[in-house]
Amino acid sequence: MVTERVRSGEKANVAASRRGRPRDPGVDAAVLAAAMNLLAEAGYARLTMDQVAARAGVGKASLYLRWPNKVALVAEAIQNRTAVVPAVPDSGSVRDDMRVFLRGLLRGKAAGAGALAAVTGEIASNPELRDAWRRGLAGTINDSLRSIVQRAVARGELPATTDVELLAALPLTLLQNWRLDHEKSPDDAVVARIVDQFFSPTPRRDARPGG
Repeated sequence: MVTERVRSGEKANVAASRRGRPRDPGVDAAVLAAAMNLLAEAGYARLTMDQVAARAGVGKASLYLRWPNKVALVAEAIQNRTAVVPAVPDSGSVRDDMRVFLRGLLRGKAAGAGALAAVTGEIASNPELRDAWRRGLAGTINDSLRSIVQRAVARGELPATTDVELLAALPLTLLQNWRLDHEKSPDDAVVARIVDQFFSPTPRRDARPGG
């Protein structure tokens, strides 16, 4: 009985030690950078945790203490290393905010194009990666777009009856479809067309006296 309590205490101490051990930002940065480079070089399917550990110069045990599997590692690498999602602007104009955000989004995607392409090709056939993608990168982008639309509704730029979820999903869907249909990345001109068409509110006219 005493032996069991001692063993339980030892396990608890080890667990507490692991939980309390701070993550080394230098190791994290090296691993995430290695994951991004290998994604672009080899693709998602051929990427292994062993390769990432070797490229980053860390032990595989350190890798698994931080990320339980390849999906979790890749999701965080894309989210943190490509700087895909820009800061959400708040200029007071939905037109300007949406234009600045979408242009920043295109710049970020271009910076990590190889790795993003490698993952995008796997999303349709890998439910686990698709879920991680939606919770991570895609979820962050959608939240940012939703914030821009919600602010525009609150300011009265967009009608109170606006379907925020639907309108916020529109820009990303259009950019993705453009890439598929034209087999090239959209540019600032495409962003301008999206903003002009869907995010340029008509100025409200004051009611005439006695009207």
